[in-house]
Amino acid sequence: GEAAAALDVAILMVDSRPPFAYEVGGTTLRSPEEWGLPRSVLSERWRPTAAHGGGPAPNGNAGVEGKGTPEEVLQSRTEKMGTFQLALVTNHIYAQLHGYRFYLENPCPHLHIGVTEADWNDALEPSQRSEPKWAWREGMQQYTNRDPVCPGLPADHRLSPFPPRGPPWAKLAAIRYLLRRHAHLAYIDSDVFVTEVWQPLPPLLEATGLLRGERWIAAAEEFPPQKLRRDTRAGLANSGVLLLAGAPIAGAGILRAIEEWIWPVGNPTWSFKWPFEQNALTTVVFRRYPRRYTLLKPGCPLNSPFGALLRHLVGGTPHRAVYHPDHRTAWLAEALRCTIRALNRSADSHAPLERCTPNEERFELDSHGCGEGDKDSLHTTPLSPSVLGRLRAADAEACCGLCNADEACAGWTFLWKWPASALNCVLLEAFEGVTHYEGRVTRAKLPRTGGGAGAAGAAGAAQQTRTYIVPPPLFGATGPS
Repeated sequence: GEAAAALDVAILMVDSRPPFAYEVGGTTLRSPEEWGLPRSVLSERWRPTAAHGGGPAPNGNAGVEGKGTPEEVLQSRTEKMGTFQLALVTNHIYAQLHGYRFYLENPCPHLHIGVTEADWNDALEPSQRSEPKWAWREGMQQYTNRDPVCPGLPADHRLSPFPPRGPPWAKLAAIRYLLRRHAHLAYIDSDVFVTEVWQPLPPLLEATGLLRGERWIAAAEEFPPQKLRRDTRAGLANSGVLLLAGAPIAGAGILRAIEEWIWPVGNPTWSFKWPFEQNALTTVVFRRYPRRYTLLKPGCPLNSPFGALLRHLVGGTPHRAVYHPDHRTAWLAEALRCTIRALNRSADSHAPLERCTPNEERFELDSHGCGEGDKDSLHTTPLSPSVLGRLRAADAEACCGLCNADEACAGWTFLWKWPASALNCVLLEAFEGVTHYEGRVTRAKLPRTGGGAGAAGAAGAAQQTRTYIVPPPLFGATGPS
């Protein structure tokens, strides 16, 4: 409304893939004409199909610009309906509801694989060009010949000037452009979505010190996979979700900080390698301006697959039982349907609004005996099985819990090498033993022994585990028969 307009808030996404043209039935919410016509009409029951150009989501990080193998990066650019498009629609709806300006920018329309000598020379910081150790040579060509490269922007491009960089760096060209023009900017990666579209940004800008420009940048710490690997290259903060104060309110200092981020002095190969764009946020911007940033815990409320407001469905996980990136597209489709349910909510409804977080661990199971297996159960499959049912489970412990929930279940097999959305949990009514089989684990249900004292009582005590509900795949088969 008027308050949002007065605050001059902009939302930015950066991607080269085609957007999805949509309209929400019964509302004025719709995509701009430049996203294409005709628009698909969305409802609570809408589900993407092959007609929308859908296909299997790229593995790992390939769906995020610049991450994954070179082949996956190029493949991801042909998607018509996937993680990016679903997140885009939800975030664009959010911007319209609050009167924020929405930008979808593409600073890297012509990506190529392999750093060339011209790319290298243009990427050097001016002080490095006279240093012999940074001269182009065969070793550097071999080290960078598989890196995706965004060529430098020409002088007549509205986001220029910008040097050749790896794809994750390209967003800085758009961020710099918008910080010159808007008081506040929310940058969100292509796998980030708003969980509660009715929540405005100003309270968060106030809480992080950005509202009046005292602080310039708010970000959240990295999600655990980097920490668990003790990988310090990624720096303190994840750069996939950023709140920023622009020049109209923070002055020229924020523009200087972004320029220093674009041109960090260091090994020039970092300009083409992940995660050094993110590393430079810490080692350059945070280090030089320690009083100008706010660092939040992951998920509170930014970043991580459990972000309270801006949820980042990242490409890695500490464990598949907690979160699995292969479910991102299905989860985003459910989050979009949840958002549309909120939009269609009757004005006289007193029920609380539902936060659109389909990947939460909200499924509780009895895990009695589920953590007491031995090595003999690994890489085994049942002999002469009588199959009770086939289900989807997050991991072996969840499969075991599903068996515990059915009195007729005598044991279970979890096929952990199958696709994550497959019917990978087989509940068994009976089986005669096990035989070796790579990629499976088979175990008999552990009987309860009652609630007496000592070890027997401990064995019979109730144990609970929480897991997410594994969504069915949006496209394609669910695994071998």
